[in-house]
Amino acid sequence: MSPLVTVLSTLLLTLLLSLERSRLVFELAGTSLLLFGARRPGLLFYSLVFLPGTIIHELSHLFIAEILRVKTGQITILPELTDSKRERLGSVATASSDPIRGFLIGLAPFISGIALLLVMGSLLRTGWDSSAPWWQLALLIYGLIVVGNSMLISQEDRRYWPAALILIFLVWFLLTQAGFQISLQPDSWLFHSLTSINLVLGVTVLLNLGMIALFYGIRLGIQKLTKRSLV
Repeated sequence: MSPLVTVLSTLLLTLLLSLERSRLVFELAGTSLLLFGARRPGLLFYSLVFLPGTIIHELSHLFIAEILRVKTGQITILPELTDSKRERLGSVATASSDPIRGFLIGLAPFISGIALLLVMGSLLRTGWDSSAPWWQLALLIYGLIVVGNSMLISQEDRRYWPAALILIFLVWFLLTQAGFQISLQPDSWLFHSLTSINLVLGVTVLLNLGMIALFYGIRLGIQKLTKRSLV
């Protein structure tokens, strides 16, 4: 696989995870509407199922903010309705900072999520090959789904990105002009790292598809039983 295809695969798989997460929330919220006439019970169920991932997500923000000496405030891990009428699963209050630190704080859950996915993917492969107990494999699969959905970067986390990306591009340009190069050849560590990331992201995407199919079937069954449908 060429370096360009590898990078594009990483971006595509990340996009698919984001779309799948939105669809999963839709299925649960839709089922909740059919049963209770409100979206919130379904979103609460989602937040409880993915609570470990939410905790990891918010602690990643908090940890990096503390390292970068950005003041932090209240941390929440349960759903709340924002001013734009969107549900937010969790949040960490941080003081305003410069674009680079804001960028790193916002990116933290994605980096920690990728690291955890790589570890759990390796453990799952080892456990599968060694016929580990089913409950251990089930926990690892659950972990992949939870972390894969929770590591995605929210709109609030991206507020510093435009300025930060411009600065990063300028630094990269200056470094390349000075003769420094980042190799993405097939024998480089970066290429091998991206290949491993793509593998575990691909597995997570497939697991998410299974979850979506399950809740889609449940929603259709409820629609038939209640004779109601989502508009």
